[in-house]
Amino acid sequence: MKRTLTVAAAVVIILALAIPLINLLVPVPVPDQFHSIPTSSSLMAQVKEIFGAKCAMCHMENPGVPFYARLPVASTLIERDVRAGTAMWNAAELLRKGGRDPVALGKLEQSVELGTMPIFQYLLLHWNARLTPQERAAVLAWVQEVRTQSLFRGLAAGQWATFPVQPLPPRWVEPLDERKVELGRRLYHDKRLSTDDTISCASCHELTKGGTDQRRFSLGVRNQEGDINAPTVFNAVFNIAQFWDGRAKDLADQAGGPPLNPVEMASSWPEILGKLGKDAELTALYREVYGVEAWEPLKIQDAIAEFEKTLVTPDSPVDRYLKGDTTALTEQEARGLRLFKEHSCATCHTGESMGGQSFEKPHDPAAFFAALGRAPGKPDYGRFNVTSNEADRFKMKVPNLRNLALTFPYLHDGSQTNLKDVVRLMHDHFVPPLNRRPMSDADAEAIAAMLLKNTGTLDGKPL
Repeated sequence: MKRTLTVAAAVVIILALAIPLINLLVPVPVPDQFHSIPTSSSLMAQVKEIFGAKCAMCHMENPGVPFYARLPVASTLIERDVRAGTAMWNAAELLRKGGRDPVALGKLEQSVELGTMPIFQYLLLHWNARLTPQERAAVLAWVQEVRTQSLFRGLAAGQWATFPVQPLPPRWVEPLDERKVELGRRLYHDKRLSTDDTISCASCHELTKGGTDQRRFSLGVRNQEGDINAPTVFNAVFNIAQFWDGRAKDLADQAGGPPLNPVEMASSWPEILGKLGKDAELTALYREVYGVEAWEPLKIQDAIAEFEKTLVTPDSPVDRYLKGDTTALTEQEARGLRLFKEHSCATCHTGESMGGQSFEKPHDPAAFFAALGRAPGKPDYGRFNVTSNEADRFKMKVPNLRNLALTFPYLHDGSQTNLKDVVRLMHDHFVPPLNRRPMSDADAEAIAAMLLKNTGTLDGKPL
């Protein structure tokens, strides 16, 4: 009996060693489509080789797989890891974009800095998969190269030059038509866009309230209440899409939604065009801008969008600190800025507006909504309501974190009023478990304190 157990144990050990030993001799194949991705620098070419050898199996759709991938248990585990890996960041897509995906780039950087990739289970079977110090240095150097050459405007100073959070520029970077801006400003505040002349864009996005109405849910015509918190219009021009679910591709597209929404303005374009056409002064300005007499919906949306592009709020204490003014933040607030990256907040809340660049969902949606004390409903399905893709269920556009002292209540459901509690919720439910470090009360307080010093100026005046 003892001899039988000894033989069985020996067989198990041999089998356990066979796979990793074979993997040392036969590397995981890399698909041809990965090899064909062009590179723009020697550093990017080096990183591409690293990705192909050590990352692509989990961080790429339809990857090359090792010889044991067809074994029953192995195939299930590999499929799971590929889904999780590509959901975090996709190596092939990131390279095809030349690295110009600030969120994927931030997630890559954080995983490399924390040393959490490759995962332990993968390393058990691929002993040579861990990044060497030289490879780690190359990947991190490439992240900095992309940021300085393609993503950032060079506004931050010193050590902050490649920090994932950057100062807002003084204004929107593209030239604006000032006549169109003035027309858009007037339309933005015009209540005739609503059916009963009681609601304007500014009703839910007040410029004196951080570009919001500081309500959990906004009120439309006849005091109808919406079912999702109105996001700020300030710095929305930096977003990849508009609305929490991203159903509008840009500001002009977004401007066409509320006038026709039965809960918001409940109007129609024929009704709106008829009202505006009776205003001789406004029609004269419209004719001056567009060269036509007849009002058109798309031109109304275009003018409102042009005005909203001016709603950039630079020069917050955080901006000034990033530019080199070490007196702009207290010691606690400056620590909060560093912790914002260390605790992975800056991977999604990245760039100039500190958000708006991706759609994210809780790691465990059931646990997240349990923490909120309620069951999810259709408004919580987010991106899924647009795409009908099950992978998008519960995904919301990451909000920008500018002017948070004014944009309460927080989250898409407006359920939170304490920013420290929000920091906790995001840390516990949105940071991937592999990268989630213990967060003390002092850490959460420091991050919240920093975020509350992120209020800027509008047209040179403090908000």
